Amino acid sequence: MRAIPTLIVDDEIVLRPAGPAHIEALTTAFQESWPEVVLALPWYEMDQPMDSQLRDYLIDVEGMGRFGTAYHWVIVNRSDESFLGLVAFDRTTRTRLGHWNLGYWVVKGATRKGIATRTTDKALDWISTTQGGPTAVEITVDPNNEAGVATCESLVRRWEGRRAEEGDGLVVVGGNLTEHITFILPRLPLVEPGEPSHGTVWLSLDTDDICHLPKNSGHPTRSNRPEHDDTYRMSEKLASAWKAFLRWRNGAGNGIPVTLFVVAEQLDDPRFADHLRQLLDSDSAVTIASHGNRHRCWSAWPSDPFGLEKDLSLSLRRLADFAGDSFRPWFRAPGGYFAPWMAAPLAACGATLDSSVNPSWLTRRKAGPKRDWMLVSEAIRSEGVVERQWLTAHGLPVTGPALRIPLLSILARHSWKRATKGMSCASELNLMSPEQRVDSLYWHLLDHARKGASWSPPLHSTLKSAAVTNRGDFS
Repeated sequence: MRAIPTLIVDDEIVLRPAGPAHIEALTTAFQESWPEVVLALPWYEMDQPMDSQLRDYLIDVEGMGRFGTAYHWVIVNRSDESFLGLVAFDRTTRTRLGHWNLGYWVVKGATRKGIATRTTDKALDWISTTQGGPTAVEITVDPNNEAGVATCESLVRRWEGRRAEEGDGLVVVGGNLTEHITFILPRLPLVEPGEPSHGTVWLSLDTDDICHLPKNSGHPTRSNRPEHDDTYRMSEKLASAWKAFLRWRNGAGNGIPVTLFVVAEQLDDPRFADHLRQLLDSDSAVTIASHGNRHRCWSAWPSDPFGLEKDLSLSLRRLADFAGDSFRPWFRAPGGYFAPWMAAPLAACGATLDSSVNPSWLTRRKAGPKRDWMLVSEAIRSEGVVERQWLTAHGLPVTGPALRIPLLSILARHSWKRATKGMSCASELNLMSPEQRVDSLYWHLLDHARKGASWSPPLHSTLKSAAVTNRGDFS
C-alpha cells in the first residue's frame, strides 16, 4: 500500500497521479473519444451527467492513490503537457490469484504510437516491486475489441502471462452487460531462471504495550477492560525498551532486516511516533506492518468480518501514511488470535502476507471454534494471502512469549541459535513466495526492557554478516 508516485516513462511521456486538477483535460478528451471511451471506463453511466461523474471519479481516485488502495495515472506528453489517456490499477479482480486489475485508455489521435505499451510496461514495472512481494495482475478485455485484444495479448507475452478462463464473464459497460475475457500475469516481478534463493530467516517484532496485553484489554473474558476508548499513551517500560532496542540496532543488530508490527493507535502518542519516525529515518533495514488498530483479540470474540475489515483498513491506511516506502501490507493478529473467518476480510483490505499462525497444540484455542491451525492456514491461502507460520520445535512454541516463559525459554533460545547459525535473512521476494521455506522468528519490543534493559534476541553471531549482504532486499 504505497502512495502513488509520478512515473517518468521516457523522454516523451510521464504518468502523473490522477486528481481533480485534470478535470478539464479529461472532459475534453472524453468528449473527443466518445463513444469508444466508455469501453475503457465501465463505471460510466450513460443516463447521468458527464461532468459530475468525471469529477467524482478524479476525487475518488486521488484519495485512493494517497493511501495505496488504487493507482490511477493520467498519461501526459512531457513537451506540451497534453492529456493522452489513463493507466490504472484497482482491486476489482475476477480470479482467486489476482491482486490488481490493470486498465488503460489512449485518446483518439494518440493511438498506434506505442503509448499503451510503454505506459503499461512502466506501471507494471512499478507495481511489481512496491507491494511487499510478488504480485498478480489481471487484464480484462472485450473479445470483440480487436485492437484491445491485440494490445492485451502483446502485454501478456512480454510479462509471461496466460489466459485465465475462470475470470471470464459479464461486465457492465455503459449500463449494458458485455462478455469479457480475462488474462493474468501470475507472478511479478519476473524471476530469472536459476536466480539464487537468499536466506531462510525472517525477523520481526511486535510493538504492543502493557495496556495491550490480553489480561488488560482486547479479550472478552481474559481482560480487565475488554473494550475501551482511552487515548493510547506509551508506558515508561516501553519507552525504556525503545532505547534498548535502538542500542541493539546500532550494535549487534546493525543492518539486520527486521519488520515491526505496529498497533496503529500507538501513533497517537507523540513519544512513540517520534521514536518510530527517528528509526525509519535512520535505518533502511526496517519495515513496518500492521498489528491491528487497537490490539483486539479477534478470534476470541464472535465472528465479525465487517468489524475486522474496518479496523484493519484503518490501521493499514494510518501506517502506510506514516511509514511511506517502509510500509508493507502485512498483518499479524493481536495476541495471535486468528480464526478461519478472518481470512476473507484480511484479503479484502489488500493484505498480501499474514504472520499469525502459531501451529502448536498449546495455542490452538486461538484458532477459532474448531481449534485447528490447519483450517486457518488453508483459509488464508485460499484468499491468495501468503502465510508465514511462527517457528516451533517439537510441537511447542519458541517465538514471542515463549522467549520469557520458564522452560520454554530454554528451548526457544536453542531453536533461535540453530535457525540463525550461518544463515541470512530472506529477501522479500522469497518471503512472499509460498514455495520457499522461511523460518519466522519474532519477539516483542517490550522484551528489550528485560534484564535491566540489556536483553537482545538470541541470534547466532554468524547471522549478522550474512544478513548485511541482503540489506538492499528490504530497503
